[in-house]
Amino acid sequence: MYVRIHYFILGLLVMLLVACQEKLAQRFEREAREYTEANCPQQMDAVTCLDSMVYVPDEQGGELIQYYSLQLTSEQRTEMMNKLGEINDVNLRLVRNSIPFTKYREAGVSFTFIYHDATIGDKIVEYHFSKEDYE
Repeated sequence: MYVRIHYFILGLLVMLLVACQEKLAQRFEREAREYTEANCPQQMDAVTCLDSMVYVPDEQGGELIQYYSLQLTSEQRTEMMNKLGEINDVNLRLVRNSIPFTKYREAGVSFTFIYHDATIGDKIVEYHFSKEDYE
């Protein structure tokens, strides 16, 4: 009898955890959509614009994707291509230290930053950080 109660309680806990995860994923999707609707496009600096933010749920915690467009001259594009490692480090520090990202980090969400050339539309670079990268 105690074994049945134990399995019942364990099953109930698993169902609650799954339900909470689904609710959290729905919340992240809604927040990303609402942020995009209220704030995007958002000029971040002289050449960088945050176009949108999307949360994509999955079994591992999901992924928060940020799409940026860059208004670059050919000289600026060349300079940027020479600093891709530095930009990677800046984005990783942002993921690790940004207070608004805290709830996403705690949930094990991956972060992706995608940069496009605003003039020609080509993808310039994409950075992806999993939980293992930012812990």
